[in-house]
Amino acid sequence: MEERNLELDDDGRIKLKKTGEALASAEEAEGDELLIEVPDFEEFRGEDGKVGLSDEELAAKAKEREERAAAKKARAAALLAEADGLFDAGDLLGAGEKYLDSAAEDPSLWRAWFGVVRVQTEDLTDFHAVYDCQKAYERAFRRMSGEERAALAERYVPSLEGMIAENEKEIEKLTAEDEAARAASRGEKQAAYKKGGVRFALFAALFVLFAAAGGALSAFIRSVPGNQILIPAVLCIAAAVVLLFVTAWAAKGFFAAKSAYGAALRPGSSAAGKKAAELREYDELIASVIDDLRAEKK
Repeated sequence: MEERNLELDDDGRIKLKKTGEALASAEEAEGDELLIEVPDFEEFRGEDGKVGLSDEELAAKAKEREERAAAKKARAAALLAEADGLFDAGDLLGAGEKYLDSAAEDPSLWRAWFGVVRVQTEDLTDFHAVYDCQKAYERAFRRMSGEERAALAERYVPSLEGMIAENEKEIEKLTAEDEAARAASRGEKQAAYKKGGVRFALFAALFVLFAAAGGALSAFIRSVPGNQILIPAVLCIAAAVVLLFVTAWAAKGFFAAKSAYGAALRPGSSAAGKKAAELREYDELIASVIDDLRAEKK
């Protein structure tokens, strides 16, 4: 479905007020309404009381605007009907384009916006791509009436609740698999964790021992003639350098084993557990759609 830039689309409700005129109430420019100030044409009347256009001409232009608006609404309704036909025939791509065309003609037509959502979610059966049509989703629910929302709830909520129930069964199964997988590997990972800890402690102790010995012997190199102190000091320092790298390697293995053992203790860390977590998030998304369908129109 071709991406459209309909950011400025509105539902066609535009209010006009004369420049400097106060609003009668705060509700006159709320929601999706666009408030435009226009001049007070009384200021432009001549001495004879006439403006640039006669009353008949002004009425004709107003009628022309109404006819254009009615024509756009008619085209939008025709495109919507065509889109519904394509959707029922299984042509989701074609239906999506027609729904967008309909919304472009008449942004106040909530069924066109909801049609985009139906295409993207395969008639509210797959919500993995629902965020790709989030704006259409919000506009559809904002424009529909309470009765229309209730009718949609009656149509879709039972199947959505059924989806959640099926997912709950799968989540229960995956949770059991997660517990079994973690229990099976827990002993092995615990042994690796303990072994890694002993190895790390041993090499760390040797490093400290040789580093301390090398430092202590270095202090007596100048006071003892010959190589009696120099050679042992050099050997200790060299051993300490080697042990530093070995200790670092042992530390890396120890912390990796510790992390693996911690994962074996933590629910949801296996592949089955992660899948269960994804399904829980998906259920929350479906539940939010149900809430929107059941919500009362504000």
